[in-house]
Amino acid sequence: MNLMPPKYVAILLSVLIVGLGCGYSIARLTIKPDTELPMEPNPAPKVESIATPSVAQISANLKDRDTLLRILSRVHDSTEGFEYTENQLKELQANPENKVYSKVLQKFVQARLNQEVTSFQTISDSVSPRSLLITTNDQHAYMVYMKKDYSHDGIWIVSGFMDYMPQENQINETYTSIPLAGAPGDVKEWVQALLKQPEWKKEYRTFGDRTYALIKSSSSFSDSVELEEVMNSAGEVYISYQSYQYPANSNIDLINDYLLLELKGPGIRDVIFQNTYSNFPLVEGKEPIPGDEGTISHLKDTIVLDQKFIELAAMGKIRGVEYGIGATEAEIVAKWGKPHEVGSRQVEFQRWYNYELYFWPPDQKIGAIRILGASVPYTLPQIKKSLGNPISETNGVDGIWSLMYQAGDYELYVNATTPTGQVESVMLKRKSS
Repeated sequence: MNLMPPKYVAILLSVLIVGLGCGYSIARLTIKPDTELPMEPNPAPKVESIATPSVAQISANLKDRDTLLRILSRVHDSTEGFEYTENQLKELQANPENKVYSKVLQKFVQARLNQEVTSFQTISDSVSPRSLLITTNDQHAYMVYMKKDYSHDGIWIVSGFMDYMPQENQINETYTSIPLAGAPGDVKEWVQALLKQPEWKKEYRTFGDRTYALIKSSSSFSDSVELEEVMNSAGEVYISYQSYQYPANSNIDLINDYLLLELKGPGIRDVIFQNTYSNFPLVEGKEPIPGDEGTISHLKDTIVLDQKFIELAAMGKIRGVEYGIGATEAEIVAKWGKPHEVGSRQVEFQRWYNYELYFWPPDQKIGAIRILGASVPYTLPQIKKSLGNPISETNGVDGIWSLMYQAGDYELYVNATTPTGQVESVMLKRKSS
């Protein structure tokens, strides 16, 4: 089988596009007061900063914002922290400009780094403390850590910063993808032994001064592995990949049984594999064998009926289940294996644990999803309390009480044998025309 070229998307931006996300243009903020309190009144460093490598030849690396962020996020040994005395904090408190974090950031860069900010972007999830990625006019990148001091009128202070620029070989030419036939003899022997094993494998090995990494799928003909990114950070190689399971009879050229990579760069001491996406659920970080207990055990889990459930139902989906209305029978059987039961309720259904899927002809796509009561720990009154009043409430000829909720172009039916009884099933189907 031919090895498919790796999927890699490089987002090239002109030096961290000023104003992206939470960033702002410094040019619009640089109104310097006549008198200005220094932002760093001789703070005592807590950890010594590691010298920054020369960046004269690698300034282009700043353009790849995503890679730079990932590298910076993995460097933890070059942070310089600051502590302030009470007198220093009171002095800073006297200047109202120190309540504006962008001004504090600018003054810090000017006073401490003797540079000007060319762009900055908040990359933390929190407002305070916050982490910012900045670039300066000397083509350096820094992480700056800031926090609000609420005991001093909410001024912003710089609590630390990290000066770091990746070497060229940490971003460029980090690997070569090779077919098994093109591998050296000792590497080929190692790979062939792993390929004979039925389960997914992610391993690396060093042969003299050469390091190789292998990611292989299971023995299923429908499983595939695709490369996303390879990055070398100070001897630690991070390999991001995606795992797929294709429907039966898919184009064989889409399917990669394995990826074999020759890793570049000196001093490789560890390889970390990360599955960034899978179209089937992982069990304890391992890609499961299609149809086994690990692959479909989530179909026994209890569900939570709330507004989030309704939001997903409006898209034809059940929370926690990868296949929604419109998915084909072929792709589901390829992923979940053979159904536990095949039956009929006016339309034929196939059941996997607590889920019955109804495939409508002529294309055999899911037209309705029925969740059995074992996964629905509610009574009808509890459903009303959680989801609100239904569009309708009926007592059918078969003695089943049914609450009907509208979710976009779909209808959600919650059924029980009595108006206050335990839910026996929930059905999601496209709205009747």
